[in-house]
Amino acid sequence: MFKVISFYRYAKIDDPQYLRFSLRSECQNLGLLGRVLIAKEGINGAVSGRIEKLEKFKLKLQQEFPQLTFREQNSDKTTYHKLVVRVRDEICAFNSAVDVKNAGNHLSPEKLKKLYDQQENFFIIDARNNYEYEVGRFKDAIRLPIKNFREFAKGAEILEPLKEKKIVLYCTGGIRCEKASAFLKEQGFKDVNQLDGGIINYVNQFPENNHWEGGLFVFDDRLVSDTGEAITSCKFCNNESKQYVNCHNLNCDKLFIACEHCLLKNNYSCSESCQKSSQRRKEIQEPKEIIGLVENYYPIAKVALVRLREKLNPHSKISIFGKTTKEFTQEVETIQNHENSLVTFSVKEKVRKNDKVALI
Repeated sequence: MFKVISFYRYAKIDDPQYLRFSLRSECQNLGLLGRVLIAKEGINGAVSGRIEKLEKFKLKLQQEFPQLTFREQNSDKTTYHKLVVRVRDEICAFNSAVDVKNAGNHLSPEKLKKLYDQQENFFIIDARNNYEYEVGRFKDAIRLPIKNFREFAKGAEILEPLKEKKIVLYCTGGIRCEKASAFLKEQGFKDVNQLDGGIINYVNQFPENNHWEGGLFVFDDRLVSDTGEAITSCKFCNNESKQYVNCHNLNCDKLFIACEHCLLKNNYSCSESCQKSSQRRKEIQEPKEIIGLVENYYPIAKVALVRLREKLNPHSKISIFGKTTKEFTQEVETIQNHENSLVTFSVKEKVRKNDKVALI
């Protein structure tokens, strides 16, 4: 019932702030969570939610960007715990001037698989961060000595001997390769290609025997998407594991790989000293499914007027909360239906306009 979709498009945006307001409002109305970055050079984002809501959001995006495509993954729950929509100078920080119009040839997943299957002479380059490479990568991929994508230009110096060779770049969804491939072409590399749609597109088309090894690092609450057998091991017991976690000591916040058993045993910490830290990360709460907003409250009758986004049945258990309304829970007894998705029902405590109503 849930999906996470990722998307990007390099395109001139005259008013990034207006687009930010528009997309943020749309996500809030649809109950979507995720992270969207907007700049004058384009848009880059990933959002998660119920499939039918995501389809509506995709239509909204394609009105703004007609050629926009999406990378999609199924999920059993929302993969983000909050919504962030921001305007940035770049949607993909690179620290070097580069013209993405000069990006390399987009190579389809089918053609990349064919290169592997026929054992053709090519070099596959991982354009991601080092911790992403650790947990999963394509067979024989070259790892660049970079901690983050801003260092790509310097890290790519090791590729100088390959200027005349066939190169295939890859990243999670494709956005980093647009800049990376354009940069390499500007440096004189002759045959530069990039995996169209990135790793997500490839493993979706070839889920088995696909030359991909390990898990796929993703920038949401999952941290690692299950795309293959583990190639890494738990730092505590050395058993196979591909699950990253941020150390719950906020002063450390180190990414490390551990199995679920050892995470519980070590209190989600990377070391004994971090277990004892008083500054600890709070457990992420499951996001609530918002089904409506309070329109009015009638104090004498103790009744709320609510505009619903989803159907609400009698005897459903709900919670109501807002900026100045402390969250409380109750069972809905009887519901009076009105026009335009408006309903009234009794509430046990005072509520206020724009308070959120969520199913439990």
